[in-house]
Amino acid sequence: MGKVRHELRDGLYGFIEFDDLEKELIDSRPFQRLRCIHQLAMCYQVYPGATHKRFEHSLGVMEAATRIFDGVFSQRISDAVHERIKAELEPDQIAYWRRVVRLAALLHDVGHLPFSHAAEEALLPIGWNHERITADMILQSEINGILHAARPMVDPQDVVDLCWDVRKRAKVDPKFALTPWKTLLNEIITGNTFGADRIDYLLRDSWHTGVAYGRFDHQRLIDGLRTAIDPATEEITLGLDIGAIHSAEALLLARYFMYTQVYFHDVRRAYDMHLKEFLLGYLTKYGTGKFPTDWNDLMKCTDHEVLAALREAAASPHDSLHKLAAPLMSRKHFRTIYEQVSIHKKKRPTVFDELFAFAKSEFGAENVRDDVYPPKSERNNFLVLTEDGSIESSLEVSGVIAGLAPVEFGFILAAPELKERAKSRIRTELQRLLNEGILASKGA
Repeated sequence: MGKVRHELRDGLYGFIEFDDLEKELIDSRPFQRLRCIHQLAMCYQVYPGATHKRFEHSLGVMEAATRIFDGVFSQRISDAVHERIKAELEPDQIAYWRRVVRLAALLHDVGHLPFSHAAEEALLPIGWNHERITADMILQSEINGILHAARPMVDPQDVVDLCWDVRKRAKVDPKFALTPWKTLLNEIITGNTFGADRIDYLLRDSWHTGVAYGRFDHQRLIDGLRTAIDPATEEITLGLDIGAIHSAEALLLARYFMYTQVYFHDVRRAYDMHLKEFLLGYLTKYGTGKFPTDWNDLMKCTDHEVLAALREAAASPHDSLHKLAAPLMSRKHFRTIYEQVSIHKKKRPTVFDELFAFAKSEFGAENVRDDVYPPKSERNNFLVLTEDGSIESSLEVSGVIAGLAPVEFGFILAAPELKERAKSRIRTELQRLLNEGILASKGA
């Protein structure tokens, strides 16, 4: 007789346990494919330890989501919330939904493209993303049969509803809406502040890259999560006990530093740029210029196939993809010749675009690239349950959260052989533009 419970060691959580149904899903072809998808694309070219895969991240999200679910529903739930979801809190129902949360967290990334998020938007047809492909895999692949054969049966649509970020799903289907109960459970996995996906990727990416920026007291954060009714919308949502506010501040600071120091590291972004250009050429040479949206076809495509094509093209000077592959395989990536600085933008708001235009005219458009990430309007506004029983905005309770600057960056990059000359010319042009801006402002 096989084991009813299984376990594996994990660097973040110690042991992760799973049952026979979850083991069958882990052993399925769609999930095993995640062993071949890097979590951080080619970030390992900058941080050598960042070779972890979507496979272990997905297991970690299942563990984090379970801890959130157990923590939230083991607490006393307010009468107002209980009245709305009392049917789902019955023992048989809560047991079913706990299972669905675990499975949705486990399967939330099965539809990822090779190298995860690297250029996903450019490499899929309009209206498609990895979440939509994930939904198709859950509903149409062997995963569907495994869920239907479970006793008690698990509805695959319930799993999709919990793992597909409601904001991204609405872009595909504007008329789509979840029940209040499913919206709450979806937030446990995909939530913009406290979601298990975010908690795990920050901790795991920090651990593998070897940096301290992404660490925070996740267990204290999870212990502080509560259900609450938003006074502004009357919707049930996740809130935070005020005693755990410092752990939430630490999470948001960790995210800020991971974005500025790891995710938006200029060399990492250069590799993403070259990878995108190679993939566009590779997919055009062998197909339509896009990754397939049919999950059956995508199953055949992982990082392994792309890396094999990269090595072959880089080693063959006559290959049509050689010039696109060489920068990736020989570390001849474009170098940063200008990084946007807030004080420059303040003095002359158009300075980045002007410098990029200058660089293209000086060195040729084929030798220059720009990479811009504009500031997002994310405000990290969530509910905080205070000691006197009132519900307040995190922006009112925490000066740290209210004052956290949005992430923004802009790089101008040039071919490596032009680096020093280009940096010198850009420096001179920058000074000219800034001086011109100062004179213009004085004249006004």
